[in-house]
Amino acid sequence: MIYSAFFGGSDFTATKVLSLEEGLFFGGAMNIVTYVVSLLTFYLKGEIRSEQNFVVFQEPNTVLGLIPLGKHTDRIPVHQIAAVSTNFRLKLGKLVCGILAFLFGFGLFGQPGTFLPGLIILILAVNWILDAFEIDLTLITTSGAVKRIDFFIFDKEKAVLAEQQIHAMISNRMSDTNVREQTDRVVDAINRKGL
Repeated sequence: MIYSAFFGGSDFTATKVLSLEEGLFFGGAMNIVTYVVSLLTFYLKGEIRSEQNFVVFQEPNTVLGLIPLGKHTDRIPVHQIAAVSTNFRLKLGKLVCGILAFLFGFGLFGQPGTFLPGLIILILAVNWILDAFEIDLTLITTSGAVKRIDFFIFDKEKAVLAEQQIHAMISNRMSDTNVREQTDRVVDAINRKGL
């Protein structure tokens, strides 16, 4: 977990990844999942959490992709979430642009007076190459709306954790509203008391 230590990710370690069998909830609330938005903006973090019967997504707004300017917040009721999934994507255009920029920036090192521009282009190129590989957390609501959150490739565990927790919230809600299960619980309680 060199990445976690370097980017101040001490709030998340591999030992905190919980499986559904171990239990994801404490009192029905989801554990807060924070994630890095981009390599260059490692100081900007998004957040997924639960508030009562809602799943809340907070993503930072930026100016020019570097300067923070508030946050965008979405609140989706758990009963309106139809499906949640994670998906690995490769943005081929971004990868090709990153490789070309890397070669161009590396070529600038051999020319006098172009060290600083070459270094800046190399840093941007590495960012583009790493951003080309991403993990998407996709939520589909009952109305068909799609909410997609892009995770940096090194935050794959966090995307999977958020997916598991949201699945568990949906499952808990469905169990709570299942009339047959509720009736069976009442019948079992009556049978145990001998009434």
